[in-house]
Amino acid sequence: MLLPGLLILATLLYGGLIYYFRWGWEAIPQDPNPPIQQTDWPTVAVIIPARNEEQNIGNLLQALAAQSYPLNKVEVLVVNDHSTDRTAAIVSQFPFAKSILLEEEGIIAYKKKALEKGIAKTNAAWILCTDADCVPTKDWVLTMMNTLLTKQASFLAAPVYLKNNGSLLGRFQTLDFLVLQGITGAGLQLRMLYMANGANMGYPRYVFESVKGYDGNEKLASGDDFFLLHKIKEQYTSQIYFLKNQQAIMQTAAMPDWTSFIQQQIRWASKSPYYSDLALKVVLASVWIYNALLIVGALLTVLNPTTGILLLVVWLCKTIVEWPFVRSVARFFNHRIEWFEFFLFQPLHVLYIAGTGLLGLKGSYEWKGRRIR
Repeated sequence: MLLPGLLILATLLYGGLIYYFRWGWEAIPQDPNPPIQQTDWPTVAVIIPARNEEQNIGNLLQALAAQSYPLNKVEVLVVNDHSTDRTAAIVSQFPFAKSILLEEEGIIAYKKKALEKGIAKTNAAWILCTDADCVPTKDWVLTMMNTLLTKQASFLAAPVYLKNNGSLLGRFQTLDFLVLQGITGAGLQLRMLYMANGANMGYPRYVFESVKGYDGNEKLASGDDFFLLHKIKEQYTSQIYFLKNQQAIMQTAAMPDWTSFIQQQIRWASKSPYYSDLALKVVLASVWIYNALLIVGALLTVLNPTTGILLLVVWLCKTIVEWPFVRSVARFFNHRIEWFEFFLFQPLHVLYIAGTGLLGLKGSYEWKGRRIR
């Protein structure tokens, strides 16, 4: 009787947490701020770390060339992280983009070092960060800068949409990423969880300098977004926002295969042992324990088939609780998802959450041709 009781209690607690996230997500103001009426916009630097991105960097630079923000006020700095393909040659085709070579070897946090080097090479007072495999809307810079200025933000996290090719893996990744985006936005709105995505964020240069950038995090390969945000939170808590505006959406592509996807998730999870935020650690541990209980229940069904009935009920309840939240986030991104598809993805999602959580503790993964330990 212990396991059924634990499953019922865990489902109730989990349902309350998801409801709270939904409330937080829907509480984020969505009406765009009216553009500031000014003729002299400030200069902003767009920092782009890039490693072997010949398939993607051209699309990003074309999109930046077509921005509605005055191009003469945008400095685009591509920091080439030891690329061995045509990344540098493609960047050279765009006169407005400055190519910077990351020469450091034998370090761990290559992306953080690339961002630091890019910021050091510009005098711009405002910094926007994205990844080389992303594509922004034409009003991305304008929308980000308008919000940074009107809200006097110290840190602005903005939405990222994961585009897929319609495959099972692609649809699953997009669904999982939608949930993550919803929790990111809700967490910041509620001042409960502080997360961001390095593919779409911005901040004033003086804030980056006042918290000493990535000092203290050089031994962690991942977390260029998370650890910077948490350093900023210590000094500027009330000036951190999530920008819920469709013009600020940054689009990126899903991982092409399961191996790449799992490695990506391990990379993201590998920084979890270094979290100092108690609320985040409690939430992550609770969600992992809940999913682990579901797996244990499924395994025990072999010994006690009646447990399967309880699991089916829990599966249904979990779907019913999560669905309104996921649907609300998906609506913002103009993403269509069917309730039945979401229901069928539940077992896969449970295995994925439990598995990557464990593998992330190991902290070893391969990313962009590098083995990280």
